[in-house]
Amino acid sequence: MFKILLSATLCVAMFGSLAHCAVRSCPAPNGRFADDDQCDAYLECKEGVGEEKLCPDGLLFNQRTKNTGDCTYLPFTTCKERTRLQPANGTAECPRQFGFYNSGDPKNCGVYKNCAHGEVTLTKCPEGLAFNVESYQCDWPDLVAECDAEGFLGFTCPPPETVDGAEKEVDTSPEGELRYFRHPNTCKKYFVCVNGHPRLYNCGKYLAFNVETKLCDFYTHVPECYALLKEKKAAAAASRQA
Repeated sequence: MFKILLSATLCVAMFGSLAHCAVRSCPAPNGRFADDDQCDAYLECKEGVGEEKLCPDGLLFNQRTKNTGDCTYLPFTTCKERTRLQPANGTAECPRQFGFYNSGDPKNCGVYKNCAHGEVTLTKCPEGLAFNVESYQCDWPDLVAECDAEGFLGFTCPPPETVDGAEKEVDTSPEGELRYFRHPNTCKKYFVCVNGHPRLYNCGKYLAFNVETKLCDFYTHVPECYALLKEKKAAAAASRQA
């Protein structure tokens, strides 16, 4: 049986109980092997000698192959029944030393905390998207449980239109009903209401949202937006001459 190099006192300090620190043999002479019940712990074996180790606080051990693995972030590993974790060692800004966390403000969902070594860096998602702690990705705000999509985007979807007492027919997608609205402050942006919750889209430079086609279009094809554009250009020209 391969030996393990870790004193009982040190092991209990790391893992919390003497029962967890029972001698564990190396499955192979060399490699890293996930702990049986703790997701951020693993056994590192070198020439048949094993040493129990912990990932940095906030990272989890991912068994990539039979004999190899590394510490990584939550979405990139699967704990399954290995539900135990080391006690958190966070700071005032970071719940754990490493990880990505939401801002804590449901109306400011586009900003999230990137924690490394207990120090936080605030990062912004692209405009209109919110940080999803489940996937570690920027996502539509209505798909983020902690986000107030309406408060975050500053827009509440109007109630469905009715024709002769019946709701007007709307577009549908695999996600549900879709309704389209131009942004109240600019022709370049628009909202798609998905099942009554807004998502912000941007047409980009030189294009405006056409409410008739529900697509981004040239300004000349959207009379009301083209008129506004000409007014802005005239005002800019006048200010340069002043």
